[in-house]
Amino acid sequence: MRRRTSVVALALLLVASLQPVASAAVSGPDLGRSDWVGLPATDATWADYTVDVDFTVVREAASVYLRTQGNAANSYMWQVNVTGAVPVLKKHVWAGGGVSSVTETPLDIGPDALHTSHHLRITAAGSTITTFVDGVQVDTTQESAYTKGSIGFRESPTEEATYRGLTVSSLSGTQLFHDAFTPGEPNAFSAGSIGADGLAVTGADALLKPDNQTPRLRAEFTLRKPVRNAQLFSSALGVYEIGIDGRRVGDDLFAPGWTDYRTMIQYQSHDVTGLLSRGRNAIAAQLAPGWYAGDVGWFGPGQYGSAPALWAQLRITYTDGSTKLVTTDKSWRGSTAGPVTAADNYQGESYDAREEQPGWDRPGFAAAGWSPVDVQPSRSSTLVPQIGPPVRVTGTVRPVRVTQPKPGTYVFDLGQDISGVVRLRVRGAAGTTVTLQHAQAVNPDGTLYTANLAAGPAPYRYAAQTDTFTLRGGGAETFQPDYTYHGFRYVAVTGYPGAPSLADVTGVVEGTDAPVIGGFSTSDPMINQLQSNITWSERDNLFSVPTDTNARTERLGWAGDADFFAPTATFNRDLDGFYTKWERDLIDSQTADGIFGNVAPLWTAPGGYGGGWGDAGVVIPYVTWQSYGDLDIVRTSYPAMQKYVAAMRTKSTGLILPADFAPAGDWMNVNQPTPNDLIATAYFAYDAQILARMADAIGNHADAVAYDSLFTRIAAAWQAKYVAADGSIAGNSQTAYVLALHLGLLPQQQRASAADRLVGLVHAAGDHLTTGFVGTQWLLPVLSDTGHTDVAYTLLEQTTYPSWGYEIAHGATTVWERWDGIVPGGGFNPNLNGNSFNHAVDGAVGTWLYTTIAGITGDPAYPGYQRFSVRPQPGGGLTHATGSLRTRYGTIGSSWRLDGRNLVLDVTVPPGTTATIDVPAASANRVNGGRGARFRTYADGHATYTATGGHYTFVASQG
Repeated sequence: MRRRTSVVALALLLVASLQPVASAAVSGPDLGRSDWVGLPATDATWADYTVDVDFTVVREAASVYLRTQGNAANSYMWQVNVTGAVPVLKKHVWAGGGVSSVTETPLDIGPDALHTSHHLRITAAGSTITTFVDGVQVDTTQESAYTKGSIGFRESPTEEATYRGLTVSSLSGTQLFHDAFTPGEPNAFSAGSIGADGLAVTGADALLKPDNQTPRLRAEFTLRKPVRNAQLFSSALGVYEIGIDGRRVGDDLFAPGWTDYRTMIQYQSHDVTGLLSRGRNAIAAQLAPGWYAGDVGWFGPGQYGSAPALWAQLRITYTDGSTKLVTTDKSWRGSTAGPVTAADNYQGESYDAREEQPGWDRPGFAAAGWSPVDVQPSRSSTLVPQIGPPVRVTGTVRPVRVTQPKPGTYVFDLGQDISGVVRLRVRGAAGTTVTLQHAQAVNPDGTLYTANLAAGPAPYRYAAQTDTFTLRGGGAETFQPDYTYHGFRYVAVTGYPGAPSLADVTGVVEGTDAPVIGGFSTSDPMINQLQSNITWSERDNLFSVPTDTNARTERLGWAGDADFFAPTATFNRDLDGFYTKWERDLIDSQTADGIFGNVAPLWTAPGGYGGGWGDAGVVIPYVTWQSYGDLDIVRTSYPAMQKYVAAMRTKSTGLILPADFAPAGDWMNVNQPTPNDLIATAYFAYDAQILARMADAIGNHADAVAYDSLFTRIAAAWQAKYVAADGSIAGNSQTAYVLALHLGLLPQQQRASAADRLVGLVHAAGDHLTTGFVGTQWLLPVLSDTGHTDVAYTLLEQTTYPSWGYEIAHGATTVWERWDGIVPGGGFNPNLNGNSFNHAVDGAVGTWLYTTIAGITGDPAYPGYQRFSVRPQPGGGLTHATGSLRTRYGTIGSSWRLDGRNLVLDVTVPPGTTATIDVPAASANRVNGGRGARFRTYADGHATYTATGGHYTFVASQG
């Protein structure tokens, strides 16, 4: 059992639960007033103390954090390392997420330091830290960086250790904390699992958890008259689920969603009329840290605040017209007791079914031991209605196989990388703890590959992605975490009573519930798998914000990734509301001088850069407008976009931006970098160009002329700076030519030669791409636009490194971050910090699948596909292809197949729209069908028709 003792004389500090803020400003309906309520944070923070713990090194090292400051980013870490010829004590000082110093002391702990139990004692007294191993003093060190803090353990993915009998004592011997790590007892630490050998930790930071991160709150009220209507408005700092009389309200997950809580918080609205009864009622909520108080990337927990809180208002209208208001206030009560003992988006969820409290969310519950809530200071953040679709369960996946790589460890393969959790079915004795660990890949021996769950500066922080379920016993039980999510294809189940079957595990897919509107398929299974990989990576990384990846300790709203992938994303799903919300996050990230953040939402002081990253603040409104015809996002974002372009102009010299304005460059290029300043300035031109179009669309015609002129001048400066007299472009990279051609930075007379140089670079690379994030999005479109569709098909159909087909040949079910996530010849890429197997951005090729293979292209002058073209360009080894896109007018369809020497093209044009249909044909008189379509001309091997709403079939001879 664990016990924690408060000793005022020893300076046990309790951290305040929320930062003081000013009064809340409510937008939308007149919601009146409600309080933010929660329970105060109870972190264990000690100044001088002694840590005693038994440990066994299973692999490489055992590490203990002391005086850790909220998270391991700032702390001391004492490590017993046995990787060398002589075991050593490594003393690390962490500062800002990196190690500022490491000193070593040799240890004499016997000939077999590995797999042998040892006792570690560390005493921190002022600036003196004394270390004992097996009762022998081995080191005394002077360190003054940190004067107080908590404790924890750390193991990298290559390290593993077990810990037993942990005690923290004051210098006078008073016990402050104790944990024997007894099987069946809840884990007081943020990671690791408790088994017969104690607390086992690998690939994670296991920090002592605060006691109040998953509180339950409740209140009761009486209705004395019949109810005509009842609306519940609610929100949280953190994430929450709320219910009335034991019935959950809504099906949202991770509500209220991730925003910069310092600026904007969303609230949810639900009609709950049918949940209320005359007489006594109860309203109750379960809270968890979420992004607010839990981990954010590799920066650790508490980035916005230290403990979750609830805001709610129930507005009731009786049948006689009178009203009643139930709000969160000081009358509510809360408890840290309950089955959800820990929850974190990255580390996982722990659930102890023995701690369930039947009836806690119903009227009449005794609530013994529940405390009055802490009424928090009101906030200056703006409360806004939910913008765009929420996160929900969007599907399930059944495992395709299970293996047992070592006794008691069962690894289930879902056959698909997903974002979500596992639903586990189990039957066993009370107190049995089952552990679920998640990963994107497995090692050759069948165990989980977790090395790529790292992020941040070396020596990195890791996502444990581990859930635990402690059984209550007495029958079949089901566990499905609600307050964490993982990126995974594989799940390792340990501690299961007996042997789990395939039927006992289900993958539960979670993400932003944005409607699917696009579809694409061909005769080539590899290309179909590519489309599947693209749509799954999109699905998995739409999680309240557009995340870069779904697994490691990152999962941030990287602006560049979203920028580059947005045109493809909008073909597949309706993201109008999603992007409207995230554009608000980008605007909230903007610096005083106008630079959009390189990630959004932010949690630190604003800051960012361009070269495709901060430029998302301009690109996202443009793509949303073009895709869905939504000018509202353009109007609301217009001042922020203007501010960004003005900031770039200020930072430029002669309209050329410096290299440090695009520090990411062409991220993940294949040994062919492009000058950063070239990229930054190209995007400067692009922003001016599309801002001119948006200005014109909302009636700011003078601005449109000015921005168009700015584009022309930037393009001229770009040409003068980067284009040599022979037409070569600085860097001589595929990406440099792609930017020049796609963004219109070259005069017409230089385009053909630039395209030829691009093709030459493709051939020089063995008919492979070398582009990174910036160039990949437009590489195939540029090749097609300049008459080299055959080369584009060659790249698409490649199966050797680097290519999309290479990933698929190595088992990819989503798009990889690196072209060589698995290196040629086999084995995982050794670069641990940046080897995600689910990273949507290089799936930007999906735009070309729709616009060139299926041939569906919108007319920029008529956004939202009021006018569009269908111009398929068959090629490669394809014999048929089909594409569809649901617009606000209806569904556009384009389907073609080769039938002998003929091409049969079927086109669906929604009512109220006009299509230009270009039919590949040997000549104008070799086209039959198309009844109702009007023939216009024949040129460049295509017969051109126009058509309004209807279905059209053309049969065209190809020779």
